[in-house]
Amino acid sequence: MPEKDSASSAALARAGNRKKLWKAVRCVLFLLLLGYLLLHISYVLRQVKWRYNRNTFPGFYGEADDSLDIVTMGSSACYLFFDTPLLYENFGYTSYNLGVPSEPVTAVPYLMEEVEKSQSPELYVVEARKYIKKPGKYFVRTLYLLTDSMNLNLTKWNMIRHSFSSIAKCVQDFLDLWKHHSFWSELTTDKFKYWNNSITLEMKGWRNRTKVKPIEKPDTFGDIPAMPLDEENERELRSLLEECRAKGREVLFVIVPFSYGEAFEAKKKTFCEIVESYGFRCLDLTDGESYGLDYSRDFWDSRHVNYRGAEKVTNMLGEYIEKEYNIQAQHTAEVKADWDRYAARNRENVQAILAGEEASADEAVEEEDFES
Repeated sequence: MPEKDSASSAALARAGNRKKLWKAVRCVLFLLLLGYLLLHISYVLRQVKWRYNRNTFPGFYGEADDSLDIVTMGSSACYLFFDTPLLYENFGYTSYNLGVPSEPVTAVPYLMEEVEKSQSPELYVVEARKYIKKPGKYFVRTLYLLTDSMNLNLTKWNMIRHSFSSIAKCVQDFLDLWKHHSFWSELTTDKFKYWNNSITLEMKGWRNRTKVKPIEKPDTFGDIPAMPLDEENERELRSLLEECRAKGREVLFVIVPFSYGEAFEAKKKTFCEIVESYGFRCLDLTDGESYGLDYSRDFWDSRHVNYRGAEKVTNMLGEYIEKEYNIQAQHTAEVKADWDRYAARNRENVQAILAGEEASADEAVEEEDFES
């Protein structure tokens, strides 16, 4: 009898343990499912809040793995000056503009880290204006255009943590559903395509602008002495250069044309000296007239070119890359077919502009001025 009682007790204990284990498994599965749903709800609700530049990361995440030769990043002077479909059409390079208005220089190394999770670009092109100018007052606002667009991962956390000292603030910004949950009432069905934060973006981050605004050509300042960069900007620049050199990244820094003054010219000298001292190249395109830029018709405001100016800047960039870098530009038949189609549509868009028609991609979203 005692042996039977002992065996019965052991069987009951095993049954109880199985029930506990199954309960624990169900709890874990429930939490995983809840986390999955909350994550994708967050991706959808983000689209309700941000009308502008919300496609930056979803479009990038929609790119086929290891299909990009070049990734560009920087402020609005990146995605309004570098015509990515045209760069492919004329030079065969697949590229993506991973930029937002007044993109903080602190974000650049984290953007490169995020890029390398799915891409192996042979070249990064960093639009350099924000390194030379003083840090803008819109830092937090423009940082959110990036972090509220990224996948929920460690890189996003590190980018936020680099910017804010308060852990509570970092957690709130990292779990951005906290900021977006009140937007249910404005949700529309077209936002559900963002459920996995990945879409096909045919313009590859390029934005077409047709408006024309004549601007003053920058003065010729002559041989003026160099001025130091802002302390924070120089610290971030040197840190980036050291990291890129250590990781063997190929990086080209580009200074695009716009209406600027003597202080910018003086700091530009310092910037290029620092970049070149680390073994990287700096392409100064500020003398637009040297490659045919017309200041009376190729700009749409004092800081940005329109489609005419972008074509000239893009061709200069492509020619320089072709001369100075050995980019293989080897793509699968599927990737090539997609890019051939995107480039053709971009060309049709430009031809429609030239014919006096309204360009479908032109100023479809209200611009916000971040002084980039």
